Amino acid sequence: MAVVRSKRRPASQAGWSGGERAGLVLTWDGVDMRRWMDLHSAVPMAPLEQAWMYGDAIAAGSPYRPTRGVVTRDGKPVAIVQALEWSFVRAARLAKVVRGPLFLKDVTEEECVAVHRLIADRWPMPRLNWLFFTPEMIDGDFSRSVMRSLNLKQTVTGYSTAWIDLTVGADRLRAGLNQKWRNQLLAAEGEKLRIRDAHSGQALNWLLARYDAERRRRRFRAASGAFAAALAICAPRPRDVLLLQAERGSEPLAGVLFLRHGFSATYQVAYTSEAGRAANANRLLLWEGMRRLAADGVRWLDLGGVDAAMEGVSRFKLGTGAAPVTLAGTWM
Repeated sequence: MAVVRSKRRPASQAGWSGGERAGLVLTWDGVDMRRWMDLHSAVPMAPLEQAWMYGDAIAAGSPYRPTRGVVTRDGKPVAIVQALEWSFVRAARLAKVVRGPLFLKDVTEEECVAVHRLIADRWPMPRLNWLFFTPEMIDGDFSRSVMRSLNLKQTVTGYSTAWIDLTVGADRLRAGLNQKWRNQLLAAEGEKLRIRDAHSGQALNWLLARYDAERRRRRFRAASGAFAAALAICAPRPRDVLLLQAERGSEPLAGVLFLRHGFSATYQVAYTSEAGRAANANRLLLWEGMRRLAADGVRWLDLGGVDAAMEGVSRFKLGTGAAPVTLAGTWM
């Protein structure tokens, strides 16, 4: 079926049609933040990159602007997608879809292909559009088949992350820790470190300044502290930002920043000093974060990138018992 296109409408209006395929209709920019958050929260293991605050944080520091689409069948939501779009040089546009779309219910393979096709239809290459599509699909024959059906080619291999199910309870979470990880956590608990929590302010500034210095020193391929600060500012509620510091006396030894988005959360930024590493403060903070997030109703925690190039960081994350998942990569 031909794609219906129209001029962008103000966000206050009902949105504009992105077309119809296989009985599915895609509408762009037709929901407000509250509705988007409700839909995003309905998706198990929903990544931060598809949260409303992520799009706003990107817009705060770059020429990209978020555009958000909802796919429906008979008026009922089936999937959502947040894309980042940069319009330049007259009609030319560069767009990124990062870890989307997200499905709110089970769909057939035909429907899955149709949803991805509807998204790609918005940025046809012959019309000076460049789409970088990183779908939230497990890497494999099916995901590659879907992306190739859009006439896209893989440009970056699959990103790997690890999710923790927080609903199993503290006892099972602790039992799932790697034996060495559990022993180091026990040692950290014996250090009697004081844990402080915050949502913003001086504690956040302290963490991000040290994180950025460490990132530059070790040449981590990771988001900057400035972007983490933008995410914290754009978070809809103070409780969506959880910052924990481990202290001995008045001296912070380590800090960690978690961002909550619906019933999911992301382990966003962490820093540990030499003294903090000696006291295993990083393990204590991650464990305490898991417990506090679970108590606040968070069901899944995304630990972020697992990369062979960062063996120590990856080993630390996987020591929690989380299983790595490799996604389909970026296609253009």
